[in-house]
Amino acid sequence: MADDAGIEFMLPLGRWKGYRGETDHNGSNFETLTWATGILASTKNIMAFGTVHVSLFNPVVAAKQMVTADHVGQGRFGLNIVCGWNSDEFDMLGIDLALHDERYDQGQEWIDIITNAWSVDGPFDYEGKFYQVKRTEINPKPHGGGWPLIVCAGNSPRGRDFAARNADMMFTNIRSSLDEVPGNTSELRGMAAAYGRDIGVFSNIAMVCRPTQKEADEYFHYYAVENADRDAVENMIVGRGVNKPGITEEELRNIRMRAGGGNGALPVVGDPDHVVSVMKQLSESGISALAMGFANYLEHFPYFRDEVLPRLEREGLRTG
Repeated sequence: MADDAGIEFMLPLGRWKGYRGETDHNGSNFETLTWATGILASTKNIMAFGTVHVSLFNPVVAAKQMVTADHVGQGRFGLNIVCGWNSDEFDMLGIDLALHDERYDQGQEWIDIITNAWSVDGPFDYEGKFYQVKRTEINPKPHGGGWPLIVCAGNSPRGRDFAARNADMMFTNIRSSLDEVPGNTSELRGMAAAYGRDIGVFSNIAMVCRPTQKEADEYFHYYAVENADRDAVENMIVGRGVNKPGITEEELRNIRMRAGGGNGALPVVGDPDHVVSVMKQLSESGISALAMGFANYLEHFPYFRDEVLPRLEREGLRTG
């Protein structure tokens, strides 16, 4: 449905372990490079990303895996690179997660090797702290002679710098007021410009669209608050370190609501006109693209497709 509707991309979370609780949220999931290859083989136009944790994938093997997916999709594969943060997952996998800044040092070596493998004709050597490879080469190269689109999230100063240096699209989480978005996107683009790069900025939203605002609000409250998996929500916000000392009860309540409503994403809840108005504001604030989550894709996407996409076209935010 997404491919036929003209949705541009699908971007999966990369998870190896769930958040427990009654539902074990994210506990059942696919490995994303294999998943992306299957999606690309089953579609015609949509881009599928693989979400790759640096310390789990040898860079030369990963480069070959991604080229394979890219050829299956004839240039429609994208890379979402993650340097790692969830120590609970990495403990399960027997990986010693490096100190925070060193993760990005390792990530830089990893992406350097990946991009060399994608672009250098003939063998090359690389001597780094984390990786040493000799006479490395892979063929074929990515489809069409370019590179897959690279996206990267970064919230800390070090993470944002890494994304500005390497990503084509930087991810930023909209944490509170929409009024803060223009300054945030401008800062991210400025960081990339310092590396001589022009990049896009995207974010994620939890989408609830109904014929009336009342219906949308009631449904969001029904699943995100009344029926939230409270244990999984608490594990999520504790694991992500967002319940910091000094946080107010109102802020904590909002964080819990967003965790239950869409894995921490900004809720966009309302009738089609309201939804479009929020998306237009985000676009005017410097957001280039949005990754949307629905409580039930098969049930909820058709209404969004039929009511919101035409409105976005009329606003000049999409092409038909």
